[in-house]
Amino acid sequence: MKKLEIKAARTRLGLSQKDVAQKIGMSPGSYQKRESGVVDFAPKEMVALANVLGLNINQVNDFLFDGELPSGG
Repeated sequence: MKKLEIKAARTRLGLSQKDVAQKIGMSPGSYQKRESGVVDFAPKEMVALANVLGLNINQVNDFLFDGELPSGG
């Protein structure tokens, strides 16, 4: 996971960690641990985060999976 990319995407939108936490249904402390890489995001949390941050599939693959997802092509 590229935590700095996730933070950058969040701050570009003007969202705090608390804002994102509320939007994806977790406590700010839980979100902070995930964004900092202490705890991994669960798959459903990744989907919710991608939606909140408006990430496209390439960004999801790069930011959350370090480019390891198969491209399907």
